[in-house]
Amino acid sequence: MIHERIVHHAHNETELESIFVLPEGTGPFPAILLIHEYTGLNEPTLDHARRLARVGYAVLAADFYGPSNRPRNIDEANKFHRVFRSDRLLMRERAKTCFNALADQPELDITRIAGLGFSFGGGAVLELARCIDQGNINPDAALVGAISVYGYLDTTHPAQHGQINAELLTIHVENDPVVPEKHAEMFTNEMNEAGANWSMIRFKNVQHGFANPDNPEFDLKRAEEAWDIVLKTLGEWVS
Repeated sequence: MIHERIVHHAHNETELESIFVLPEGTGPFPAILLIHEYTGLNEPTLDHARRLARVGYAVLAADFYGPSNRPRNIDEANKFHRVFRSDRLLMRERAKTCFNALADQPELDITRIAGLGFSFGGGAVLELARCIDQGNINPDAALVGAISVYGYLDTTHPAQHGQINAELLTIHVENDPVVPEKHAEMFTNEMNEAGANWSMIRFKNVQHGFANPDNPEFDLKRAEEAWDIVLKTLGEWVS
């Protein structure tokens, strides 16, 4: 049986309530920092965390907004996520705060942590990978890799050569209006110039949000294809 507990932490005077999901056993466990879509920490995100826990990962379902800013509708979700999408340095610092909250949990192996995010969360884990070696992180904790599923690929602060040590995987939806092809091209150039260890898998004939059961574009078959890739990759990185 998996176990869950609230992890209280804070950033810039914003109180955060992330959910830590533990698998059966005593650990230390490989760990996943899971960052939600723009709609916030909700049941689809927790279901993702539980799925990961059932196969042996300790997962922090990160609360990026705080309980007082949980979106009640799409308009609020747009308002709250734009704060971070428009300020990538703030997004990085909030992601670091969530990473540190995960690394502080006693049940995990802090040398085996990966990031995973969908849409907004995918952009956030990529921003974390761009900055995690620049201080303000537990020096013993390691981000081994980061997976972005239809996540934002643009950034205002591109990585410099040698700056990214984590392995990166992006699952990109072709003809995605949220993450346009020009952003995929920018990301490709950025990663090559940074000398990063990265890859991109392109999904055709599917829409942004296809892995979220609450999204009208949800596609169970393609979502399971993406999950097969995610679980295989995490197994190679941190299991």
